[in-house]
Amino acid sequence: MGDHSRTRLYQLLLFTSVFSRLASSTVWKGQGNYTSLSDAFVQLANLTLLPASTREPSGGGQNLTHCCLLAVNASLEWLNGSVVEKEPYYLNASVDDLLAATKAGQFPCGAVWDGNSVGAPIVEVPYAWVEETCPGWQLSTSGIESQWLSPFVGFLLPAVVFCLTIPRRRKLTVWHQLFVPDLSRAISWLLAPLAMILAGMCAICDTICWLAMCFAFASPMLLSGFYEAYLDYIIINFLKEKTENFRLTLDMRCRLLFVVLCGNLDLEVKIRESDRQFMEWNTMHQNGNEHWPNFTTKTEQNPSSPWTHVQTLLYPIRTYRDSDIFTPRQWPLHDEECLVANCTDLKCKETPIPRSLRFLRDIGRTKTRLRTMLACQYSFGATIGCPIVFFLGAFVFAIVTILSNLGDNDTSLALAFGMWYMIIPHLSIVSGLLLAGNNPNTFEGVVAHEFGDTEDPQALEEKHFGTRLFELAYNSRYKPAWLWLRGRSKRDWVEKVWRTYKLRPPAGQKGEFVLDEDMDALRRLTTLSIMGWAVVISLTLLLMGVPFVLAFLTAFYTPQVGLSCRSLTFTVYAITQISQLVLWMWAFAGPPQQGKLLSFLRKGGVLDRKGFFTPTDTITLWSRETYFSLKSVWAILWYSLASTMGLGGVFTSIGGTMMQLMGVYRSGKCLINAEWWTKPNGGVGVIISSNYALEIEDANKYWASCGITATMFLGVVAFCGWWYQRRLRDLFRELVNDLGNPRTDREDVKATVAMPNGKKESASVSS
Repeated sequence: MGDHSRTRLYQLLLFTSVFSRLASSTVWKGQGNYTSLSDAFVQLANLTLLPASTREPSGGGQNLTHCCLLAVNASLEWLNGSVVEKEPYYLNASVDDLLAATKAGQFPCGAVWDGNSVGAPIVEVPYAWVEETCPGWQLSTSGIESQWLSPFVGFLLPAVVFCLTIPRRRKLTVWHQLFVPDLSRAISWLLAPLAMILAGMCAICDTICWLAMCFAFASPMLLSGFYEAYLDYIIINFLKEKTENFRLTLDMRCRLLFVVLCGNLDLEVKIRESDRQFMEWNTMHQNGNEHWPNFTTKTEQNPSSPWTHVQTLLYPIRTYRDSDIFTPRQWPLHDEECLVANCTDLKCKETPIPRSLRFLRDIGRTKTRLRTMLACQYSFGATIGCPIVFFLGAFVFAIVTILSNLGDNDTSLALAFGMWYMIIPHLSIVSGLLLAGNNPNTFEGVVAHEFGDTEDPQALEEKHFGTRLFELAYNSRYKPAWLWLRGRSKRDWVEKVWRTYKLRPPAGQKGEFVLDEDMDALRRLTTLSIMGWAVVISLTLLLMGVPFVLAFLTAFYTPQVGLSCRSLTFTVYAITQISQLVLWMWAFAGPPQQGKLLSFLRKGGVLDRKGFFTPTDTITLWSRETYFSLKSVWAILWYSLASTMGLGGVFTSIGGTMMQLMGVYRSGKCLINAEWWTKPNGGVGVIISSNYALEIEDANKYWASCGITATMFLGVVAFCGWWYQRRLRDLFRELVNDLGNPRTDREDVKATVAMPNGKKESASVSS
């Protein structure tokens, strides 16, 4: 082919390219044939300075799409039938490209995903222009579900359902007179609708308050829950090992199993006089024995404590006679009348109580009590597993919506807040895997302990404004601890066990009491080391951190890319939760064990003696002599920080959620990064168009990926929680089934169990 032919071909291709561009840039009439701007862009027809809203811009009457139209209108003008640029020009595309995009259905103001990753042209204005032309914020509308309906129905309402499964100590009081019992009078029927409305309003307020508390104190609740779960694991494995090695008595094994089930109840409670009478009635038939006498202590038992009631339940199956009231001895005594020094004669050794038929029946009753208390707890699958499925369904819906409508900021932000709400299902999962029952009435029914006590448990509580406004969640004589205190409560129960039984008679000979190796092992195992605390804290940070990171990334990479209103809300919330973790460890982890390094920080050091590790102890604040002590300083500092962080958590969680749902975050201030809020920001660029290339890219790269990760993570956490609690429950049942089995008894008891019933019963049993 000659040079002339090549030149003609190149001119033909160039003409074709230019013609195709001109054809694609014409809309309806083409450049040079327009009669006005609205003729070229129908979206600009009848454009007014203010949006069509009855609200003031400061009250939610602003409209960012309308602002975008104003910016486009201010950037263009009509001249001799054509649309031309005008200064200042706020678009990143030429007029021809804008016309072509409009013809393709991608006019930048209000554009939606159409399958093309190029998206719509960008409209970017200075922040000063936004402040002057479009002040205020845009109220969410019912016509756009992704603005408020999707996050509200898909994530917030399921979170409310989850928070109702989280155990608590108190609830907002609903006035009992609202439930009129006598409907025989006409006035009762007239007042009934009003009473229903008021009762419903109280229930709604109570739910909102509890949801706010769950959000505000999520990290200490998770930490305490994992602490309790870790103690459950340690106790059950301790029991399993000691049972296999024949080291524990029958009543001690039962005692520790009851600790697992009742360790969330207040250990020290106000004494009732009727309980004191009950205790005297149970001990009035104690018989002495000159060979193996009872040893009394000056420590007074609390007759109203659930610990005392557990001891009462286990009293009939004690292995040896009492060393003190309701503290059955775990090891045999040596004959007190024996005069031989260091005597090792087995005849002088106390014999265990034989297993009579009555004894075996009491073992059966105890096993039934333990099984019943465990079985009365709610099923993990019914209360947590099924709601998790619906919560995951909301994630799947949001992901599908993102993939079908790439570049929709409202959908991505709804997904971000949904991932943030994952904290509540995590709380529900952790509280559901604990073995201690949430409802103390289960234990009260097992104890069946009433002695002349006919009053309502609520009536016996000390009355003041707080208890009148917030009543006990369960109408029971026993009070469960708040979830953020349950781990420490169970630790107190375990400590009660090993402190009560830490000393025992020497094995095989006469002498002073010595340290019980098994109780010392229990103490060491349940006193968490640095590694133990690292495991508990790591699990807490994992369940708190993953929702934060996913929500933060999604909000951060929702243009305007950077740290702004939503991502800053998540960040402030994370700071409050980490601070509360530190405060919880300060108050409830206790001082480090004794050592040479940093001795002032350890147990028995200067800080420990000055009350640094017990900042929740407020006794010194109520005395003039101790008010200005260091202990008072720690208490004031701790409660001030805890209140500040708690209120910060409430504001960021509930306040941030409400501002997102209402649309307060849909404002000019939230369209720029937080770093410019305190700097001269008039020239900072603000993108006010939609469905542009960066949004589409971030939707593919971050939004969908974070949503899929959140769905998988929540499913895995729920499955692990179900597996863990199912495994621990099965181990618990195995330990219960082994109770009374002669093969699991301690060696010094097995010989007595094999004896005929009643042979030495009269000599060793105290009725």
